[in-house]
Amino acid sequence: MKLGKLINAIAALIFVFCISLIASPLTAVAAPSSYQQTCSNISLRDNVLSAICRKRDQSPNNTAITLKGIENIDGTLKVLDPQKTANFNLSCAGTSVAGAQISGQCRKINGQFVQTATNINGIENIDGVLKYTSTP
Repeated sequence: MKLGKLINAIAALIFVFCISLIASPLTAVAAPSSYQQTCSNISLRDNVLSAICRKRDQSPNNTAITLKGIENIDGTLKVLDPQKTANFNLSCAGTSVAGAQISGQCRKINGQFVQTATNINGIENIDGVLKYTSTP
């Protein structure tokens, strides 16, 4: 009798655990960008990141990539939907890139501009071309 209750209790715990995994899936952590290790003249214009990146044979290649998912949320740069084209440039000014971090003055809901920054994740130099290799 006690063994039956123990088995039922374990089954109930396993069921609850499985339901909690389904109800709140684990979010993927974006890989840090590494393009800055093999690229130079890195710049940002609107939502496009440009650079001169070394190919495997060490020759330089001009490349650019449209950033994904970065939005201005009440004066804070955040990655919300990595499937969408970044739109922070519509409400931020003086944006720039240093390594794998973007910063600038972004408008809050009240109209005030504040300094903010976020990391650019998931971009690598693949044979001289900037590419997303993981979700930002």
